[in-house]
Amino acid sequence: MSAADKKRLDAMRRIAGLRRQLKQVEELRLARVMREEADIDEKCTALIATLNDDTPLHGLFAGHMAARLKRLTERKTLLEPLKAQQIAAVMTEARHTRFAETVIGRLETGIAADDEKRQLESLVEGALARRHASLA
Repeated sequence: MSAADKKRLDAMRRIAGLRRQLKQVEELRLARVMREEADIDEKCTALIATLNDDTPLHGLFAGHMAARLKRLTERKTLLEPLKAQQIAAVMTEARHTRFAETVIGRLETGIAADDEKRQLESLVEGALARRHASLA
C-alpha cells in the first residue's frame, strides 16, 4: 500500500466518522422535535378530556382551557415544517455517510488488490530468478 493510498483511506475514515456524528446529531434533533410533538398531543388530549368533564367549576376555566388548546395546536402546526426539515436532514446525512463508507470500501478493495498484485509480481519474479539461476 502506498503512502498516498493510506493517507487517502485515513482521510475518508475520518470523514465517515464525522458524517456518522452529524447523522447522530440530526437524529437527536429529530427525536427532540418528535418528543415535543408527542408532549403537545398529550396535553391537548388532557385539555379536551377536561373540557368534556362536567364539573361544577367547569365554566370558569373553559375559556382559559380553550385558549391553551389553541396555543398548543398553533405550536404543533409550527413543528410540522421543522419535523419535515429534520427528517430531510437525517436522510441527507445518512446518504452522505453511506457514500463515505462506499468510498472507504472501494479504497480498501483497491489497496488489497494492489497488495495482492505486488505479492504476485514478487512471487513471479522470485520464480523467474530461481529458474534463471538453475539454468545458469
